[in-house]
Amino acid sequence: MVAQRRRVCGGTRSPTTRLSCESDVQVSEKDTERYVEEDEEMEKKVQQGVNGEYKSLISISLTRRKHDMDQDLKVDPEKVSRMSLGEAAYEKATITHGSEIIKFTQRNLLRIFPKTTRITSSNYNPLMGWRYGAQMVAANMQGHGRKLWLTQGMFRANGGCGYVKKPDFLMNTDKMFDPRSKLPVKTRLKVTVYMGDGWRFDFRKTHFDKCSPPDFYARVGIAGVVADTMMKETKVIMDNWIPTWDHEFEFPLSVPELALLRVEVHESDNHQKDDFAGQTCLPVWELRSGIRSVRLYARDGEVLRSVKLLMRFEFS
Repeated sequence: MVAQRRRVCGGTRSPTTRLSCESDVQVSEKDTERYVEEDEEMEKKVQQGVNGEYKSLISISLTRRKHDMDQDLKVDPEKVSRMSLGEAAYEKATITHGSEIIKFTQRNLLRIFPKTTRITSSNYNPLMGWRYGAQMVAANMQGHGRKLWLTQGMFRANGGCGYVKKPDFLMNTDKMFDPRSKLPVKTRLKVTVYMGDGWRFDFRKTHFDKCSPPDFYARVGIAGVVADTMMKETKVIMDNWIPTWDHEFEFPLSVPELALLRVEVHESDNHQKDDFAGQTCLPVWELRSGIRSVRLYARDGEVLRSVKLLMRFEFS
C-alpha cells in the first residue's frame, strides 16, 4: 500500500446533493474514464522517447476498463497492469467480486479514488480498500476528519516513509481471505489510559470553558475489519487541565494486521457540541508493550506541541 494524494477537481456545474445508488455508480464510471484518460495522457508524455525494453522495466501499463467486472478483474499470468476504480463502483464490486479483487491485487495495482459528488472534500473509509489489498487508496487531503486520520495513522507505520507492506494473508493464493467473515480472535490488546497533560500550554485558559477548567474525557477504539471495529470511552474528569482517567480497555482482535488504534480526547459540554481536544491513530502491529507517552494531533493532522497521554499497551 502506498500513500497517494488526491487531486482537487473543479467543474462548471454542482452535482445534486442526493443521488440514487445506481446514478452514483454511473457518475463513478464517468470519473473513472476521465481519470484513465488523464493518466494515459500523462503516461504518453513521460514515456516519450523511452526505449521499449527499458519502458517495460520501469512502468506498469494502465488498463482501460471494459465495464464488466469479471473481465476487468481477470488476472493475466503473463502481464502486470494497473486499474483505477471510483469509490462507488469499487464498493459495489467488493460485494459481488470480493475474492476476485484480492486475487487481482496479488499481482496487479488497484487505485481507488473518492467520488466527485463529495463536494465538501469528505472521504470514504480507506479500510474499505486496504481490506481487499488495494495498493493506492486515494484521499481528499484537504478533507480533515476521522476518515483522513485513518489514512494518516496507517502511514505512520514503517517510519512514515509512505510505503506499508500489505499483510501476508492478502498475498496467500491457497487460502483466500474474506474480511467479512467471522474469524477467531488472534490476540487481545489491553489499552490503559492513565492521564493527559499539555492543553494548558497549547490553549488559552478560556478555550474550552470560559468560567472553569475543562471537563476532559477520552475515546479509545479500533478501526479494522468489521468484527474488530469498536469505540469506547472513559468517564468525564470535571474541572481539570491534567485529567487522570486510569481506565483500562480490552479489544479482542481477529485481524490485528489491519487494525488501527484510534484515540480522541474531547471536552464535555452540556449546552452545546463537545469541544475537540486532540486525536491520534496508530497501527496496532507496531505498538510496543509497556507504558508509553503518546502525542496527540490537531483536527488537521498537525502535531500538538505539548499535549500527550500516558498510556499502557499489553498483548495477550
